[in-house]
Amino acid sequence: MTVELIDQTPCSNIYQDIYFSRENGLAESRHVFLKGNSLPQRWTGKPGFTIGETGFGTGLNFLATWQAWRQHATTNSRLHFISVEKHPLNVKTLESCHELFPELDRLSDELCRTWPGPLSGMHRCFLDSGRVTLTLCHGEAGQVLKELVAEVDCWYLDGFSPAKNPDMWNRPVFREIARMSTPGTTFATFTAAAAVQHQLLVHGFEIRKVPGFGQKREMLTGRMKSRPNIRMKEPWYFPAPPRYASKTATVIGAGIAGAQTAYHLANRGWKVTVLEKHSSPAQGASGSPAAVFSPFLTARPSLEEMLSLQSFAFLLNHLGELDPEGAFHNCCGILDLAIAKTQLLRHEKIMARPFPEWLVRPATREQTRLAGTTAGGLFMPHAGFLNPRKWIEHLLLHPNIKLRLDSKVYAIETDSEGFDTIGLNDQTLSHSPVLILATGHSMTWDETRWIPCTTVSGQSTFIDVSLLNQSPRYIIRYGGCLLPAAHGRHLIGSTFECGECTVHPNPASNQHNLNNLKRALPHLLNPARKSDHRIKTAHNGVRTISEDRFPVVGSLPKRSSFCDQFQNMHSRSSPLSKIASAYCPGLYVSAAWGSRGMTQAALGGEFLASMICHEPLPLQTPLIQAIHPARSLVRSLKRKKL
Repeated sequence: MTVELIDQTPCSNIYQDIYFSRENGLAESRHVFLKGNSLPQRWTGKPGFTIGETGFGTGLNFLATWQAWRQHATTNSRLHFISVEKHPLNVKTLESCHELFPELDRLSDELCRTWPGPLSGMHRCFLDSGRVTLTLCHGEAGQVLKELVAEVDCWYLDGFSPAKNPDMWNRPVFREIARMSTPGTTFATFTAAAAVQHQLLVHGFEIRKVPGFGQKREMLTGRMKSRPNIRMKEPWYFPAPPRYASKTATVIGAGIAGAQTAYHLANRGWKVTVLEKHSSPAQGASGSPAAVFSPFLTARPSLEEMLSLQSFAFLLNHLGELDPEGAFHNCCGILDLAIAKTQLLRHEKIMARPFPEWLVRPATREQTRLAGTTAGGLFMPHAGFLNPRKWIEHLLLHPNIKLRLDSKVYAIETDSEGFDTIGLNDQTLSHSPVLILATGHSMTWDETRWIPCTTVSGQSTFIDVSLLNQSPRYIIRYGGCLLPAAHGRHLIGSTFECGECTVHPNPASNQHNLNNLKRALPHLLNPARKSDHRIKTAHNGVRTISEDRFPVVGSLPKRSSFCDQFQNMHSRSSPLSKIASAYCPGLYVSAAWGSRGMTQAALGGEFLASMICHEPLPLQTPLIQAIHPARSLVRSLKRKKL
């Protein structure tokens, strides 16, 4: 969307309306939204506070709120700011709008460093050393709000004028605002339009007119008196998490899924014990010497792509925060080649979609020439690879995490206060009200064995740099994968053998990886060099994949109780009041990440931590349902197969 500055005030060319007051936009934000919601007074004594906003615009309301939060809230409290925006601005426009308010320069710089740009979907950014969590929801307001899972303390209703942008002020929008509100939730808005008053009243809010900002005579404020009975779609996916007696948790498994979940909980002040059966972390599928992170793009919009894009954007910010010098990762870029005609057609459809250039662009002839091929391709400049072991070890160094190695869990016992993990000789390894199963392919617990998954064995291979005519500086994907050289060798791979559980190196798998490279990129290999003694097994591991290839993440249901409670899902008399009894309170799972764990498990850990801590969730309801541990049960119950 084009923004034009008129009299030092940004104006939208779509809605022909200004983003903020010509008199003083920052003073307007403080008067309408902070004062209108009795902020910062309401922050006193609260460990957390959630604000919902319709219309992020230039981000001025957010920056004003963040500035006030820094000045008035306690250092250990967290602000959650959720904002909807259909037309996100590019970062240069954002910066130029913020230049009008020099006192916000430092906050603006930090926001712009994490800004995802016009990429659609939901994007979570951590600011101010984690004190402020910004969740940006890019899309149509009615649809985006419908897919949000949050409990909001106050609302900033700040779309463009109701006369010029009626879609921001219609009944579906107010219905979702009411769904996420509770008695006592407040709102403030610059408008006093009669249609807005009507929607607020019918959705349970008390309203009052107060003086507006500057020359504007009136504005509206108010609070929810009684929330309408709004039934959530597919409510069996959303049990209310219990309130835990202590902020302690146990994670079984020190791979990428367990480390990410432990880190995001620990970052919220929880004491986390991580139990690992091996003598060091990052074993099993997470033990590869290098792992690729990249977006998974599809010819048409899909849930797989949505999860991948949001995970990729989140991981880039996560790595930028924890590894700014690149000690554990390298954003060298990925050249995704179109070796076959089907791949070329897929690439053409991808490039016809409105992706930003920082995410993907057509490969140049020079890039494909250096790969030893004339095939076309896509280039993803911010994709790359990381060192899984160093990355996981760094995550587990958090002071609130206690790592216990050589601690194999043989049994899980439950009592009214939580879970005991039992090790060798009936030794109690840990006790906590929250237990997260993040054991990769070891989905053999009674609580999880009913989830339909299968194992996949994969082996990657080291090849000597002398086997190639030239050494690419970026990752080449050709059906297999070739990583840039390190210590005189390239990593290639990997095999993909469903149903296999072997972790022993297989010379035939190394030859398979080399032959795959020869077939795809014959001109890249040096024919004068024989491969004998120049190839070596890099890693052999077993991953778990689910039947639909989505990970399994969330609160674990009790299979028999879930089926009993929701035997008739098509009936409106379904016993929704008993949702909690269909789940194991305090028991969660993060597994079946397949080959995408390094890209997606970071957002998966944030999702679980948000769920456990009663915070706004960083995923939309379609994605929550797609990764939910009960999804196979729901499908079977709907088809009356259980």
